[in-house]
Amino acid sequence: MKRCSLFLIAAAVAALAGEPLVGSAAAEDPVLYGCLVKLEDDIKLPAPEPGVITQLSVKEGSQVRRGDVIGKIYDSEAQIQKKAAEFGLGAAHKQATDDVQIRYARKSAAVSEKNYEMMLQSNRTAAKAVPEIEVLKAKLEWEASDLSAEKAIHDQELAKYEYHTKKAERDAAQLAIDRRTIVAPIDGEVVTIYRHQDEWVGPGDPILRLVRLDTMLVEGFVTQSAFDPHELQNCDVTVEIEMARERKERVSGRITFVSSMIDLPSVKQYLVRAEVANRQEHGKWLLRDGTSATMTIHLNTGGAASLDVSRTP
Repeated sequence: MKRCSLFLIAAAVAALAGEPLVGSAAAEDPVLYGCLVKLEDDIKLPAPEPGVITQLSVKEGSQVRRGDVIGKIYDSEAQIQKKAAEFGLGAAHKQATDDVQIRYARKSAAVSEKNYEMMLQSNRTAAKAVPEIEVLKAKLEWEASDLSAEKAIHDQELAKYEYHTKKAERDAAQLAIDRRTIVAPIDGEVVTIYRHQDEWVGPGDPILRLVRLDTMLVEGFVTQSAFDPHELQNCDVTVEIEMARERKERVSGRITFVSSMIDLPSVKQYLVRAEVANRQEHGKWLLRDGTSATMTIHLNTGGAASLDVSRTP
């Protein structure tokens, strides 16, 4: 915030002193001097759960890719809970898919029905060949077997609910493990380590600072009377920076933001911001946070959007 305020003051002083922030190239493209290079992503990666850092596989200067596992917090308890949940899930799955009891009850009901019908047939052939009480018992056994089949089906349905419950317990245990796994949220470079391996962290404690350097932001100011905002939106840009011993390097990008406000009222200028594709030279990035640059905006390129320097979704 302090650096940004100083930049605004410097821009205003330059304008009042008669030093134009906007010049004109041969093709009438606006040239913005004294632009500020800024980081697009600057993240202090926090600890999501309390515990001891059991693994930290990066150091200051390490390059990481989004999704890389860069550390872990003690998770032995969560691992045991997951293993117990997996055993319970396996048992529940077996109960939910095992139809032995259903098949047995159905066969038993079929035998009981046949026995009951044979008794009735015997009594039709010879009156009271089978005592009435035996016939009633046979009918009861048949009905009981039918009910056993229904109960077996009901129990299997309940087992399916138990399976989903155990699955949720397993997933919760996995989530607890995942929350103790430190993953890089962006492609970037580790610039600061706040906590080291074997140190205790609490929820929200910063572990490391990760910045994105392959894409940078460049901000400058345009005089309101020189260009309307719509003329600059999405236009391609060329950014020039001064290296050691007055050597100059150029990178390309595109305007991604044009302010709707007059950000420097005293000189009637508004802010424009470009995303530019950074590149490495001898293993080091050309654009660095906080450096100044000159930005040329190429008019009439907004519709083409020829340069894709934005982050990948």
